[in-house]
Amino acid sequence: MLTSSAAQASGSTLKGRNGRSRKKMTMPEDSKPPSEEIKVTDRRSFDSSGERRLPDLPGADLRRPKAPPAGPEPGPSTQDAGAVGFDNFVRYLAQVALHQMAGERNPATGAVEVALEEARQTIEILEMLKEKTKGNLTADEKRTVEELIYHLKLEFSRRAAAPRR
Repeated sequence: MLTSSAAQASGSTLKGRNGRSRKKMTMPEDSKPPSEEIKVTDRRSFDSSGERRLPDLPGADLRRPKAPPAGPEPGPSTQDAGAVGFDNFVRYLAQVALHQMAGERNPATGAVEVALEEARQTIEILEMLKEKTKGNLTADEKRTVEELIYHLKLEFSRRAAAPRR
């Protein structure tokens, strides 16, 4: 009786569990030596950071780049002007409050409608952010928030005291 390895080598029949004979079917992959390794080639045009890859460089380092060390957020001098950072967010809220205080022309009536109550709420949101982020802001961020709140309150009190037209 042949063992399965001997049957594979000779290409003869094998005995099944029920005692019946069956022919061993061999695939072309079975003839490859088991020591051969599989090689994977990355043919994408961009690497994991989104940079264009030079595809014809043999032996290019395909490992992932190390993550930058965790540290403080970049300050306003290193941030892109259009980036959404804390400074830009509080400046946006200040602009919203000023827009609410200045009013908006109603297209139906032509009258300028001022939303002082909404402006008050926006200023309170800025004060809440100042309180909730206490101790976590850089000196520049803290100064920006304090100055914006100060100027918004000053403008709010001026507009609230002015007679309405």
